Amino acid sequence: MSGETEFGPIAGHVGFQVHLTWRAIRKRMLLRSRRAKPSVPRGAFSIPLLIGYNPGISPRDLADALFLDQSKVALFLRELEAEDLITRTPSPEDGRKVHLSLTDKGRAYAEQSMLKSQTLEEPIAAILSEDEQRELVRLLIKVQQNL
Repeated sequence: MSGETEFGPIAGHVGFQVHLTWRAIRKRMLLRSRRAKPSVPRGAFSIPLLIGYNPGISPRDLADALFLDQSKVALFLRELEAEDLITRTPSPEDGRKVHLSLTDKGRAYAEQSMLKSQTLEEPIAAILSEDEQRELVRLLIKVQQNL
């Protein structure tokens, strides 16, 4: 069989197209970043960014914001803490809860993560106009907020 692969009715499913798009983006990202050996898991790069934008955020709120299981976030946080990128401070109101913040090293890591993310976004920016990018982001956020 040659030519384009037929996907049938599933080709019109938004979720399927989002999934395939994520796979295409991830494949491109992995190819471009394969040379660098990160000290923390690749999936954890957004966590320091969100902690930096939300100093004092709780692990639970972080998990909710990223649509991740709390257990997965806990694993990422342990690794980020081991690399001296974040600190956990017990809540003064409830000692069972913690507030997360970035260390100086964590702030530098978050800045580098943002620069890397911008570089990885370049192929998408080359495909979509700024208006199309804004519209796509708006629609994706709308879906996220209503699921």
